[in-house]
Amino acid sequence: DGKKPSAETLLHTSIYQRYPDVQAVLHPHSVNATLTARLFQDEIVLEDYELLKALPGIDTHESRIVVPIFANDQDIPRLAAKVEDYLDTHGDIHGYIIAGHGFYTWGASVDDALRHLEALEFLFDIEIRLHGVKRL
Repeated sequence: DGKKPSAETLLHTSIYQRYPDVQAVLHPHSVNATLTARLFQDEIVLEDYELLKALPGIDTHESRIVVPIFANDQDIPRLAAKVEDYLDTHGDIHGYIIAGHGFYTWGASVDDALRHLEALEFLFDIEIRLHGVKRL
C-alpha cells in the first residue's frame, strides 16, 4: 500500500515488548509536554494530586510519580536504548517526555491510555502554571 511506518515505531514497540498487558501506546505532540521539558531538566515529579489515581496501581492522592524527560534524538534506536536503560535502572513508569517533541503513555486499552494521557496533560499544565508563577 506504499505506507511507511513512523520513524518512531521502535519507541512504541519497545513498550509493547516490555509490558505484555499494554494494548495501546499514545504519543501526542502536546504543548504541555513541550513546555514541561523546557521548565524541568531530566524529570518532572508529580505528587499529592487526586488525579494520580487515574494511573494504574495508584489508589491514593498521597502518591508520587516521576516522568522522565529525554533529550530528543534523530537516532531512534539510541533514544529507545536510553528509555530502556532508564526503565532497567528506575523501574516502571507511566509515561515519558521527549524534549521539544511530545510524550508517550500507554494502557491496557485505548480507553485506559486516553485516561492516562488526559491525566498527565492536566498535571503537566498545573505544574507549568505553578512553576511559571514561581519564576515571576
